[in-house]
Amino acid sequence: MGKSQTLIAGLDLMEVMGASDERFFSSGVHTRNNAAGGRQRTLGVFGQDIIHLGQKWTIILGARVDNWNNFNASSLCTPVDGTCPAPDSFFPARSQTAFDPRLSVLRSLTRNVSITGSVYRAFRAPTLNELYRSFRVGNVVTKNNPDLVAERLTGAEAGVNVSGWNSKLALRGTFFWSDIVDPVQNVTLTQTPTLITREKENLGRTRARGVELDGIVHVSPSIQISAGYVYTAATVVSYPSPPATSLVGLDVAQVPRNVFTWEARYWNPARFFLSINGRFIGQQFDDDQNQLPLNRFYTMDLQIGRALNKYFEVFAAGENLLNERYQVARTPIVNIGPPFLYRIGLRVTFPAER
Repeated sequence: MGKSQTLIAGLDLMEVMGASDERFFSSGVHTRNNAAGGRQRTLGVFGQDIIHLGQKWTIILGARVDNWNNFNASSLCTPVDGTCPAPDSFFPARSQTAFDPRLSVLRSLTRNVSITGSVYRAFRAPTLNELYRSFRVGNVVTKNNPDLVAERLTGAEAGVNVSGWNSKLALRGTFFWSDIVDPVQNVTLTQTPTLITREKENLGRTRARGVELDGIVHVSPSIQISAGYVYTAATVVSYPSPPATSLVGLDVAQVPRNVFTWEARYWNPARFFLSINGRFIGQQFDDDQNQLPLNRFYTMDLQIGRALNKYFEVFAAGENLLNERYQVARTPIVNIGPPFLYRIGLRVTFPAER
């Protein structure tokens, strides 16, 4: 049994500088200005070993270490015709480190069937917006939280891949499970008929389990049809300091249980390209207490274009072809997504020199 290895290593550095300058009004009166923001610097080091054992086994071992620092952060209020709700704040610098390993295995059973499995860890650092900026949308005020810590995910997947029809058909099914420790969520603190107050907080733990199914058919070299379905049950499983209303057992906000997508595509460089796709989103909740549901909806998009020569291509696209009036948020006033939109454009491509 032959063996081959491919080693990959590297590092990345990212720095984000964010600031907001807001003006607050009450009953048409300019009451105060607020400036908030900071900087976040992240350094990551990663490595990966891809091991091929004969024709049947592929094993991928990987890991990365990330360190991020938040600094130069503040929230400053300037009264105009009123008072500031809180004194100016200069937040101390903070630093965290995460280690994220990953193991993936692929086993070919036959020429057309293979199984896969993987276990992994991941993280997400809280953003500058979550840490330092409070905001209001509709009747909902969301407070920032400078004490947020990073989300830590532990997950696993297992699946099967099937191909056939001379590789023109490909099917895939995957079961996934993940636990997130300290997930950042908008938690309701108080609620009245005229004002809902929330704050960014780290919950104890959320869990997501589900199945992902997708397939693709190459009808011809120019025609391709694909579809996918995802079922996700994401719930809160623990919360160390429950508010007046317990969140344990409730659905995670803004995570629909059912999502279905499909696309049909025609591509012929000598003629034109055409793509039409649809998306169904099941019911979900817009709040942590599952009191503000968002209705299910279905939308369709279309794009068509033609290459004039090797440099220029004209195209036209339409979004929400059925002019569906779907809900995107409740604040608690229902917010509706955009109606039918279209755009026409010219795309310019500069071929790579040989």
